[in-house]
Amino acid sequence: MRWLRCDPGGGGGVAGGGDAWFNMEDLPRVGIRGMRMRDGPKGMTCQGGSGAFSAPCPADGTSPSFPSQVTRAASWSTELEEEIGQAIGDIAATLDIHAALLPTINILPWLNWGRAQESYGEDPFFSGKMGAAVIRGVQKDKKVMATAKHFLANNIENTRWWVSAEMDEKTLHDVYLRAWAIVVSDSAPELVMTSYNRIQGKWAFTDPKFIDILRDQLGFDGSIMTDWYASWEAITGGMILGEVGQSSPFYGVKGFIPSNSLYSAGVDMEMPFCSKNRDAVAQAQACGDAREDCTTLQHLDRATGRILRSKLRYGLLGESKNHTRLPAWDEKFDRLILRAAHEGLVLLKNEGLLPKAGRAVERLAVLGSAEQLELGDHGSSAVKPAGRLVTVLDGLKEKYHGADVRLIQQNTTEDVAFVRSADLVVIDVGFDFTFEGEFLPPATGGDRKYLTLHPLHVHLIQQVASVNHNVVVVITSGASVIVEDFVDQVQAIIWMGYPGPLGGQALADVLAGDVNPSGKMPAVTPKRPQDYLPSGTPLEPWALDKIDVAPAYPYSHGFKHMWQSGVAPRYPFGWGLSYTRYTYSQLDVFRDPGGDRLLVLVQVTNSGGQAGLEVVQVYATCQACRKRRLPVVLVAFAKVLLQPSETKEVKLLVDLKDVAAYDAEVGEVGGGWLEKGAYDFLVGPAAQEDVLLRQTVLLEDQAFRYPGRPGTADSKVTPSECQHFRCVPDMNRIRGWSPPDKNPMDLLIVASWARLYPLAAGSAAVLAAGLVLLCCCRCRQCCKSKVTSAKKTS
Repeated sequence: MRWLRCDPGGGGGVAGGGDAWFNMEDLPRVGIRGMRMRDGPKGMTCQGGSGAFSAPCPADGTSPSFPSQVTRAASWSTELEEEIGQAIGDIAATLDIHAALLPTINILPWLNWGRAQESYGEDPFFSGKMGAAVIRGVQKDKKVMATAKHFLANNIENTRWWVSAEMDEKTLHDVYLRAWAIVVSDSAPELVMTSYNRIQGKWAFTDPKFIDILRDQLGFDGSIMTDWYASWEAITGGMILGEVGQSSPFYGVKGFIPSNSLYSAGVDMEMPFCSKNRDAVAQAQACGDAREDCTTLQHLDRATGRILRSKLRYGLLGESKNHTRLPAWDEKFDRLILRAAHEGLVLLKNEGLLPKAGRAVERLAVLGSAEQLELGDHGSSAVKPAGRLVTVLDGLKEKYHGADVRLIQQNTTEDVAFVRSADLVVIDVGFDFTFEGEFLPPATGGDRKYLTLHPLHVHLIQQVASVNHNVVVVITSGASVIVEDFVDQVQAIIWMGYPGPLGGQALADVLAGDVNPSGKMPAVTPKRPQDYLPSGTPLEPWALDKIDVAPAYPYSHGFKHMWQSGVAPRYPFGWGLSYTRYTYSQLDVFRDPGGDRLLVLVQVTNSGGQAGLEVVQVYATCQACRKRRLPVVLVAFAKVLLQPSETKEVKLLVDLKDVAAYDAEVGEVGGGWLEKGAYDFLVGPAAQEDVLLRQTVLLEDQAFRYPGRPGTADSKVTPSECQHFRCVPDMNRIRGWSPPDKNPMDLLIVASWARLYPLAAGSAAVLAAGLVLLCCCRCRQCCKSKVTSAKKTS
């Protein structure tokens, strides 16, 4: 039974390497350090103790925990996200973690996606820009590698291991590859993690079509890893998932993933070293035909070379560091965590209730789950926060310390009377890790069952609103929540996402007016679930009782579909209120004479009495275009600080490639086609047509390509290619090694270098020189100096 050749319990075993979860073994004989990895999107997932998820983390398992990725998305600030990325990189470097598994680039064709909290929302352009920002931060000092995930079309949680995202080529490129193209071109992540699911019926990690696009067209030149145990057929075929797994079409089937398919497709690292890695090494040992040797071993050489190149770029050569030092977390992380929560909170509705300064509140009633601060997912992005933890109740008591602040948990006559007389009522409601998040059967996470609040929460809001109108509803969730059951009965609504350990303090600061809210929703809020999707799109492809293993993915969804169809949302994409007022005027759009860009100028005025941050958004449409394209696209955004009565001219650059739409006829490298015609550019505070300034610009036919350039990506492997190494290597060097007696990665690296440098495979100096020559340095002088140094050493 093939799928038993994997040890999911860790400890090395047949899988080999480190603890078989996140830490790979050092190879001191050849001076190469193992790669130490940790999730995730909110910070490093330290869990303490002495188990598989412990070292190099502190014994208590704590590390700084940031607001969820979707809360940070609501800040609409690439500058803030880059700062957070740099902070996460600093934390990882302190822990001697080499690869931080973030960010999540996947978007929301369904608002129900359980891991929406790990996303940047529904729009691929926005996700690409925010994702590139955090990657630049993580990799800023070349100490820690960022890992963009999950490539590709990972948008359903409950059946993620086998579901197939069915879409045509235009949808694939215009919607699901667009964010990846931006991430690669704007930030050059060192690592990419593939997804579990299939696309167009093919596994994302075994079909060369998708890896070829990533490397040859998008220009990615780092290393590619699988998701954890993705290639283990017990997982992918649902065989260890109980009743859940029986909905897989591969349940009980063996051998449906060919043993060498990962490496032939272009994947470099099977995580965490499962059966396909073992099989590939065994095949290399058993090769008897020269042609077969050439092909199989070149796959392994190529994977090894990429991994070593990544390690060289980030200094993973030489002695391992001492992992016993316990870090002391600086308060600077708390300041950044609080700032991210401040800027990520979204004021959805406010009918004059807020802000409520401390002196204006004598009685404050608090209801719901205010004693328990929800931090979100308990799977890949679970972080045990270091430092302070401030619940909603704690934050309100501290902020309104002169008032009578009561947590109402009963329905007594006294409680009802207090709620009725309160100057402010805060109802803290929403979800937790059991209802949404990474699906860990049987009872953790999964896709949301509905887009409204829990029925008991709705009933609570309605009851309270019937006796007091000074109600603010505070929602914790991973994506937009339908509020139609109570929106007309309350005066204020705030969406928090999952705001991190200081969420209670951030909320209190906003309620009291000490912080002017500036968050904007990264996804539209529909009035009905069916409004979000085009007719004919399955509404519940994730529901285990209505399983669709090959759902049709829509070309346009969310605000784009609603814009085109004339469906009014409750709150548009990019929506968020402030305690001041902003006005827009004097829009001008100019063609940049020196490049393929437009310059957008607009005057923005703070006409209120409080300083604030405003997000200026630019959208593009083409009403007369004949070829199929998305009805409206976000093409630029910027966040600007404005003092009371201040006016600023805001400048935004629009790349025309972001206005273009994919056209297969452009050429074999893909890319986009900008059709000749009149394009409307709309500028304002949200994707709401009646409040946006508009200017029409005539554009000419123009073709664009993805960032990848011919010749930068490794060429495909064919059985006859033997130019760079001996077709029949000296197999005597490795025939005596038999997995699992030796670490497969150790074998793979030594065997590759024995072939490439057969006369000096044991020389560390020659190995170092070879590593330098392998790396694709962006600076020629850097490479030259490194090679010279290596030669002098030898």
